[in-house]
Amino acid sequence: MRGWCLDGSGPELPGERLPMVGSSGHRSAYTTTRCYRSIRLNTLGSLIINRPIMNVSFTNCTECSIYNQAARYCWISYTIFTILSSFIGDSIILVASIRYNAFKLHRAIVTIMQHMAVCDLINSFSTSLFLVNLISERNYVGSFLCSVRGYLPYYSYPASFYFTAALSSIKLLIVQYPLHARLWTKSKAHIVCGIIWICSLATPILFLVIDKDDVQFNYLLYSCVYGFSAEAWTIWRPVLSSLASV
Repeated sequence: MRGWCLDGSGPELPGERLPMVGSSGHRSAYTTTRCYRSIRLNTLGSLIINRPIMNVSFTNCTECSIYNQAARYCWISYTIFTILSSFIGDSIILVASIRYNAFKLHRAIVTIMQHMAVCDLINSFSTSLFLVNLISERNYVGSFLCSVRGYLPYYSYPASFYFTAALSSIKLLIVQYPLHARLWTKSKAHIVCGIIWICSLATPILFLVIDKDDVQFNYLLYSCVYGFSAEAWTIWRPVLSSLASV
């Protein structure tokens, strides 16, 4: 995976040479670029550079986009498979549990599974926006859906983690305290899931309060991402990462 492209600041890495495209549209000679390959993912799913640098730019198509079309086609095929399998599987879970009552499980477990399926469908919608951009190799979805794509993962991914934790916890409680299993009603499960949905809004709300327009198209990921450019994120980002890892 190609590293982050810098817009003119930070130390150069010797030997990091990537094909550049000249003004004529053809690749020019290999030019030393300011890119980092040391990238890791934090618990919120955003990219963090391992070295302290400033003014990171990932909006340069020349430096950051994929030149290997075979790799892009493989990425497209995998994404299509992921979206289709998620949509089919989640739809089956919702229809079978709501209309046909097909799952002979504890009612609280089934309720949490339904909320997890809805959350997974939201993830699939977000991934479909990424797929459109990946196929077109640009921000094809427009500014509004680009902002939706930038915000939505920070809502649905934490919710998905919390639903998984809630499902595991309720299973443990039912096994450990079988005589109290009947106290976990369907309505109580909905209340717990509602709290999860509300708590997962914390990060998107901070986006709106701190800098609602800080969404850019990332050619490294072919997706719209939140930039975390405001100074306030030096304080809030570690806090959110710590809360997400709890």
